[in-house]
Amino acid sequence: MTMRLRTQVVGLGVGTATLVVALAAIPLAVLLRDEAQSSALQRTTAAVQSTADYVSSGAYQPSQLTDYLDRVNARGSGVTVQLSDDHRYGAHQPDDVLGAANGTKPPPMPSDGDHDNGLRKVSPVQVSDAPGGKVVQVFCNTPQGDARVIALVANSSVDATVNERYAVVGGAALGLIALAFVASEFVGRRLTRPLQRTAQTAVALSTGDFAARAPVQGPREVGAVAVELNALADRIHQLLTEERENAADLSHRLRTPLTALRLAAERIPDEESRAEVEEHANQLQRTLSGVIRAARRGNRDGLHPRCDAAAVVRERAGFWEPLAEDQGRTFTHEVAGGEVWVRANPDDLGAAVDALIENVIAHTPEGTPFGIALERTAEGAALRVDDEGPGIPELAAVRGQSDRGSTGLGLDIAQSVAVSAGGELTILDGPGGHVRITLLADASRVR
Repeated sequence: MTMRLRTQVVGLGVGTATLVVALAAIPLAVLLRDEAQSSALQRTTAAVQSTADYVSSGAYQPSQLTDYLDRVNARGSGVTVQLSDDHRYGAHQPDDVLGAANGTKPPPMPSDGDHDNGLRKVSPVQVSDAPGGKVVQVFCNTPQGDARVIALVANSSVDATVNERYAVVGGAALGLIALAFVASEFVGRRLTRPLQRTAQTAVALSTGDFAARAPVQGPREVGAVAVELNALADRIHQLLTEERENAADLSHRLRTPLTALRLAAERIPDEESRAEVEEHANQLQRTLSGVIRAARRGNRDGLHPRCDAAAVVRERAGFWEPLAEDQGRTFTHEVAGGEVWVRANPDDLGAAVDALIENVIAHTPEGTPFGIALERTAEGAALRVDDEGPGIPELAAVRGQSDRGSTGLGLDIAQSVAVSAGGELTILDGPGGHVRITLLADASRVR
C-alpha cells in the first residue's frame, strides 16, 4: 500500500530529528557523566581542604569540631575527621572506605613549626578508588599530632545527578522531536491540501462537472499543477462544446437527405422492396439518433459512467412485458436484489437490453417463452437473455452477418455496451437462444 505524502513528509522530519538526537546522545551522555563526576569531586575536595585547614588550627573543642562538621556535611559533603588517637568526628564512613583511605601513606609532615596565624601544614589532596566511589583525603598537622580528613564521592550521588541531567536533556530531545513533528505536519498539510483539492477537481471533471476548477494554492510547484489542470479543463470543455455543435450540425445536415430517402421509398412500386428500404431508413434514423445522443451525453456522464443495472433491467423488463403478454409469450425476469452498480451508462445498458429482447421478439414465433436474468458476480454482474426459439447463429453478433434478413445491429449494440463496460457478449451453446453479457462493477461504489 502506497504511503500518503503527508505521512512521508512527517516521517522524514521526525526521522531526521530523531537521528540527530540519537547521534548527539552518546557523546552528550559521556560529557554529562564526566562533568557530574568532576563537579562532585571538586565540591568534595573544597570541603575536605577547608576542613583540614580548620582542624590544623587546633583552636576548637571537640563539641565545636562536631558542630563544624555537621554544618559542612549538611551541604552533602560527607566529611570525616580522624585524629591521631584514631577518634573520628563527622560523617560515618564504611569500614571498606576507611580501609581504602588508611591504605594510603601520608606524606612526611613536620610535627612543629606553627605559623603566626595558627595554621599548620596540610598535605596535597589525595584521591583513591574505593568501593562505591572515590576517596578524597588530606593529611594535616594538629597540636595533638597528625590527623586526616576523609570524604567519599559516592557513585550513587553522581548517578543521581547524571539521571537528573539526563531527564532534562531527554525532555529537550523529546521537545525537539515534537517540534519537528509539528513543523513537518505543517509543511505536509501545506503540500497535500492543495493537491487534494486538485485531485477532487480532477474527479469532478471526470464525472462531467466541467465547471470545476482547482484552487491555485500552496508552493509554486503545487500551484503550477492546479494551473495546468484548469487549462486542461478549459480545453476539454471547449472540445466537447465543439463536439456537441458538430453533432447538432450532423443531425441537421442528414435530416434532409433522410427525409428525401423516405419520400423516394414511398414511390417504389414493389411493396417488399419499399418495406426493406423504409426499414433501412428507420434503422439509419435510430443509429443516427443514438450517435447524437451519445455525443451529447458525454458531458453529463464524464469519463466514468455508472448505473444501477438492477434498476435498468427492471425498468426495461416492465416496458416489454405488455408486448410479451399480447403475443402470448411467457416472460420471466429474475433480477438480483438491491443495487448492482456497473460501469455503464443507464441509457446504453437499457439500449442493450432492448436490443436483446427485440431480437427475441423479431426472430422467434409468437408464443415462444423467453426470460431475462441479472445476477451478481465476483467481477460485477452478468446479464442473460434466454429463449426457446430456433437458436442464434454463431456470427450473429457481427454487424451485417445475420442470416435472418436483419442488419445484425441488435447484438452488435449489446456487444459494444458490454465491451465499453469492461465485459463481453457471449452466445451460449444449446437448444434455443442464449446470450450472456458480463459487466464490470463500478469501483467507486465498491466498499
